[in-house]
Amino acid sequence: MKVLLVNPPVYDFALHDFWLKPYGLLRIASSLKKNRIPFVFFDFLSREHRFYQSIASKSDAYGRGKYYFEEAKKPEVLSFVPRKFKRYGIPLAVFLNETANENFDYIFITTGMTYWYPGVKEIIDIAKLKWPTSKIVIGGIAATLMPDFYKELGADIVVEGDGWESLQKEGFDMDPASEIPDYDVYEQLRYAVVRITEGCPLRCAYCASYKIKPKFRVLDVEQLAKVVVDLYYKKNVCDFVFYDDALLYNFHEGLYAFFRALERFGIIGKVRFHTPNALHVRKIDAEIAEFLKRTGFETIYLGVETVNSDLLKSIGEKLSFQDFRRAIDNLLKAGFSVQQITAYLFLGVPGQQIVDIEDSIKTISSYGVKISLSEFSPIPGTPIGDRVIREYNLKDPLLTNNSVFPIILYGYDQVNRLKNLKNQLMRQMGFST
Repeated sequence: MKVLLVNPPVYDFALHDFWLKPYGLLRIASSLKKNRIPFVFFDFLSREHRFYQSIASKSDAYGRGKYYFEEAKKPEVLSFVPRKFKRYGIPLAVFLNETANENFDYIFITTGMTYWYPGVKEIIDIAKLKWPTSKIVIGGIAATLMPDFYKELGADIVVEGDGWESLQKEGFDMDPASEIPDYDVYEQLRYAVVRITEGCPLRCAYCASYKIKPKFRVLDVEQLAKVVVDLYYKKNVCDFVFYDDALLYNFHEGLYAFFRALERFGIIGKVRFHTPNALHVRKIDAEIAEFLKRTGFETIYLGVETVNSDLLKSIGEKLSFQDFRRAIDNLLKAGFSVQQITAYLFLGVPGQQIVDIEDSIKTISSYGVKISLSEFSPIPGTPIGDRVIREYNLKDPLLTNNSVFPIILYGYDQVNRLKNLKNQLMRQMGFST
């Protein structure tokens, strides 16, 4: 038995390497290695791949950067969007060259956003031509949310969530969900992703976290601490990114225990940590803020969403504006600078008026922190997502793209005006946009 693991290219209007790694696929690689099943790993979104050496790709101080892209034909369903459609990732020719003499029994393809399916289809189609006898297995976020869609797209097997039972009869007697990621599949590494918890105890109306990981649990923090230590010493990785959806929950069993383990290895102060999935604002008291600063958190992202209290209640009520003010005060007192703090604000949540977005941008900018507009994407299987998909007849997942739905809701000019307002205020505060 031999397996091909693929993180496919992405077709979208925009994509930046904002610490993107196929975490689930890396755990599968670890499980295959443990079970001595040979495999080949190919990540179309790896900016560490030697292909990028030929195009002089640059990264920022934390390992982020631009992807190689080629302009692609825009699907007819997106013709109303006045932006160029692109294929992001390593060229297909590089992939075909590296797998030219290989044969596989199974081809595992991971999925991310539901509207990224054209990249998955590209790999399915080429796999059926090049390895016609191989079984195609699709898993990951989008496959869990839309399993029937991926069966129609050409998958032989769709793995929903951690439902590895569907592959046990194929001879895969293993449980990747219990594994740590195998970063040895990368020759070089600028940053690494870790998760010390899975799932989320909250049930926000727009979020699918609980659909993908129904139970909130703390993972083996000792093992994960060793991952950080090994990558620092063996691959000189200094930046580590938390993919947790609820990093500050079960604090003492999770995050605190994780850093206690790192302290025993003497690595605190040598590495930096980042929180792009956003921290829950309500959890950031003075003690937590001081802990984050002391243990090496470099960038803090906060899920603020909106300053409209009625809208906050309707989508989850996981914070109040008072919680935000308290969190900012605690972070600044702990020693974080405003340059290290970013607040995520929604753009395009159903029920959100344009004046609400303007008020949120202006109010949050008065605190001096960075603002990132999170353009809303209706996610299948969530209360808001299902309602929006039905009401706006978004039958093609491409229409749920976060660059598309706000345009459907407000129009292209209004969306651009709101982005320009945010950018103008950020430049006034000295931030690049």
